[in-house]
Amino acid sequence: MKHLRKFNESTEDDKRDILDNFEFISDKFGEPEIGSYNYGTSKKWVLSWNINLDLSVLQEAHQLIQKLKDLVEDIDDVLAASDRLENYNINMSLTDKLRIELLPKNTGENTFKFIKGYEGRQLYVRINEVERFFNSRGLRVVKWDNESSYNEYTETNELEVILDKSDNQVMSEFGVLVMRELNLIDDREYVFRFNTPKSLVIYPTEEKSYVEVTYK
Repeated sequence: MKHLRKFNESTEDDKRDILDNFEFISDKFGEPEIGSYNYGTSKKWVLSWNINLDLSVLQEAHQLIQKLKDLVEDIDDVLAASDRLENYNINMSLTDKLRIELLPKNTGENTFKFIKGYEGRQLYVRINEVERFFNSRGLRVVKWDNESSYNEYTETNELEVILDKSDNQVMSEFGVLVMRELNLIDDREYVFRFNTPKSLVIYPTEEKSYVEVTYK
């Protein structure tokens, strides 16, 4: 219990430190949603602020441009925060929310376990391990999708992982490693394929089989 208490205290300390470094954004947009996920031997942190900016509707040009300029000034200090948080790489996206990911540079040994297991007709893929693998090879997962492929007739779905760029050598390495794990599943057969030059798919070969993602 003492070890667990020290671990929790360390995580809370990291959380406070991260929030302090983005206080300038919180002063403008309010407190963020914040979560952490296992990432090798470290933690990946995700922060999200609601910025109430709708770019999908027509607006007077000068007003919209001014809003964007103001927004850039508000979030410009993210670069300064990245210098202070030197143990992390920082990714950012912007929609109606400002989303910031902090990826630890040190994630432990260069070993990966992509598949958590198979249970109740569902294969569980550790998406955080998939992200960690590609990040360590200089690629980035920009999107994953296991919903749009759902087939009501066969009761199946696929997991598609989309990358920011193509690298056949790295994707082939991933294919070898993940198939090594998939071949250990006895209850159902799952396989891997390239989908496009920048995306790959894990999918079942039998009906009534699913692919889910987990961060555990």
